[in-house]
Amino acid sequence: MSIRMGRVGTEMQKSLTSIIGSKVKDPKITGMVSVTQVECASDLKTAKVFISNLGDDKQEVVAALNNSASFIRSELAKDLRNLRTVPQLTFFVDHSLEQGNKIDSILDSLKKEGEL
Repeated sequence: MSIRMGRVGTEMQKSLTSIIGSKVKDPKITGMVSVTQVECASDLKTAKVFISNLGDDKQEVVAALNNSASFIRSELAKDLRNLRTVPQLTFFVDHSLEQGNKIDSILDSLKKEGEL
């Protein structure tokens, strides 16, 4: 990933967190939703947005965000005026936090058993 893609992804992450938290009014989006990572394509036509949700039904929240993607994209265009085109957004559940917690619990159990 180039330096520019990293910068654009970081700026998009900040703006998306703000937009989802304050401007999206879908009742299916429950709990605190945070944007954990944004991966932009090299031509900035598409972007994968990974989210973490503290609610129960993560897939329902992702489906609601994907349904609201055009509204979120238009709001993002207002925030990121320096981009010529704003990428198409596709939302995904970020499983890295769950995987990290699982690894931590395995390491803790090994430490208690004296194997580590």
